[in-house]
Amino acid sequence: MPISLRLRMLLAASGIILLLHGCAGPPEKPEPPATGYVPGADYHVLMAEIARQTDAHLTAAQEYLSAAEATNDSAAARRATDYAFDYGLDRFALRSAERWLDLEPESTGAREYLGRLYLRRYDLERAVEHYSALLGPVDGRSGDDYLGLEADLAGEENAMGVLRLIQRLAAGQPRDESLQLAIARAAFRADVLPLALRYARAVAATGDSYEAEVLVGRVLFAQDDADGALAYIEELARTRPVIALELEYVRLLAASRREALAQELVARMLDSYGREPELLSLRASIAISDGNYAQAELDLKEMAAMGRNVYESLYYLGQIEEAREDWAAAIEKYSRIGAGPFLLPAQQRIAVAHLQSGDPDAGLLHLSNFETSFPRYGYEMVLARIALLQNQQRTESAVAEYDALFAYRPPTPEQLMNRGIALDRLGRSDEAIASMRQAWALDSTDPDVANAYGYTLAIHDRRPRLAAWLVRYAVNLKRDNPAILDSMGWVLFQQGKKEAALSWLEPAYAKLRDPEIAAHLGEVLWSLGQKDSARRIWQEAMIVYPDSEPLLETMARFGE
Repeated sequence: MPISLRLRMLLAASGIILLLHGCAGPPEKPEPPATGYVPGADYHVLMAEIARQTDAHLTAAQEYLSAAEATNDSAAARRATDYAFDYGLDRFALRSAERWLDLEPESTGAREYLGRLYLRRYDLERAVEHYSALLGPVDGRSGDDYLGLEADLAGEENAMGVLRLIQRLAAGQPRDESLQLAIARAAFRADVLPLALRYARAVAATGDSYEAEVLVGRVLFAQDDADGALAYIEELARTRPVIALELEYVRLLAASRREALAQELVARMLDSYGREPELLSLRASIAISDGNYAQAELDLKEMAAMGRNVYESLYYLGQIEEAREDWAAAIEKYSRIGAGPFLLPAQQRIAVAHLQSGDPDAGLLHLSNFETSFPRYGYEMVLARIALLQNQQRTESAVAEYDALFAYRPPTPEQLMNRGIALDRLGRSDEAIASMRQAWALDSTDPDVANAYGYTLAIHDRRPRLAAWLVRYAVNLKRDNPAILDSMGWVLFQQGKKEAALSWLEPAYAKLRDPEIAAHLGEVLWSLGQKDSARRIWQEAMIVYPDSEPLLETMARFGE
C-alpha cells in the first residue's frame, strides 16, 4: 500500500526517515533519542499510522495502546479500543478499554466492550459487573433490555456464557414474556434444550409471539422429535395461517427429509404470496438437498435477476457446482461474492474447492491472500486454515496455526480441546493433556470438553479415577452422544468391566459408524471371545475408512 501524502508530511516534520517500499513485514520502529527522552502519545500515534500503512495491524494496535497509556485523554484509549476490536485483537482491546474506563468512569462504550471481552475470556463475574452497570438498577430494567442483550451477543462463541450472563443479571426479576424469550433463545443457542423448551412454551402459550412458537418447533426438532415439531407447527399454521409459520413448517419438512411435500407446499406459497426471494431461496435449498439442481438453478437465477439476494444466489449456485464436482465453476461463483453474511463462508468454500480439486496449497494461499486484503477477518481466516489443514491431516501445521489464532483472542475451551486432540495425534500426550486441562479450567460444565479430557486421560492411563468421573459427567449431560458413549465404554473396558463396556459401545456404533468406535467395539468383542464378530466390525469399518490409524493399529495388535 503506497504511503499517503499526509503521512509523508508527518514523517518529514518529525525528522524521521524510513524506507517503506518493499517492506515485507512490520516496519522497524525508530529508536527514540538516547537522552532520557520518553516517547509521548503523539510519537506512538505516528508509529501506529506507519504500521497501518503497511498493514502491520498487530504493531498498530500495540502503538495505539501505548499512546493511550501515555496520555490522560480518553479519546486515545477509545481509538485504541475501537482499532484493536475491529481487527479482532482482543488482548489489546481489553487493556485499552480498561484504560478508557479508568479515564472516563461513566463511559457506556468502554463497558460495552469490556462486558463482551470478559465474556470471551469466560470471566463471567467481570462480564456481569460491566453489563449490570450498563443496564442500571435492577428495578428499572425491562424484559426488552435482556432481549436486546441476547440479540447483541447471539454471535458470540461462548453461548453458555451468554445464557449464564442473562440468568445472573435477571436473578430475582419477574419473568415477563420478553425475559422468558431471551432466556429461551440463549438456552437454545447453548444447547440447553429442556430449559429452552420450557421458556419458549411459556411465551408461545400467550399466542402473541410467532418467534416463540417457531422456537418451540425448533427445540422439539433438536430433541429428535421431528414428528412432534411438525405436528406442533402444522396445527399453529392451520389455525393461524401466517407466512412465518408456513415457512417454518416447510423448513422442518425439508430438514426431516420430506422434500417432496416441502416442494409442494412452497409451490403453493409462491402462488399465494408471489415470487418473493425468500420463497425462491427456500425452494432452491430444498431442491439442492434433493439433488434437483436444474430447479434450484432456475430459482436462484430468477432471484438474482430481481437484483435482490444476489450474493445468496451466487453462494448456492456455487454449492450446486460443488455437488457436480466442477470445482473451477464453484470457485468462480464464490469469488463474485463481495460482502454480506455469505462473504466469509464463500472464502472457506473456495479453499475447500481447491482442496477437492487436488490443490490444497492453493486453498491455503487463498485464505492467506484474503486475510491480507481484508485484515479485519484475520481471526476467521486462521480458523479456516486450521480446518483445512486438519482435513488434510496436516496436524503439525494445524497446531502451529493455533499460536497465530491465540494472538488474536484468548483461546476458547473448544479451541483448546481441539488443539489437545491434535497434539495427541502427534504423540505429544503431555501437551495434549495440559491443553485439555486448560479447557476444563475455563468451562467445567461443558460435556464435550469433559469427555475429551477424560478420554485422553484414559487412553494414556493417567489419573483413571478422574478420567472415569469426567466421562460419567459428560454422559449424564449428553447420554445420546455416540462419542461420549464410546468414551464411557472404553473407560469401563480399561477397568476390566468387559460386558458393561459392550453395553455402551454397541449403541455408540449403532448411532455413529466411526472407525475409532469400531476399533474399540471390536477389541471388546475379541476380549470376550467373539472373534468373528470383531473381525466383521473391523472389516466393515475398513471398507469406508481404510486409512484410519486407530483401526489399523488395533487390527495389527490382534494379527488382523
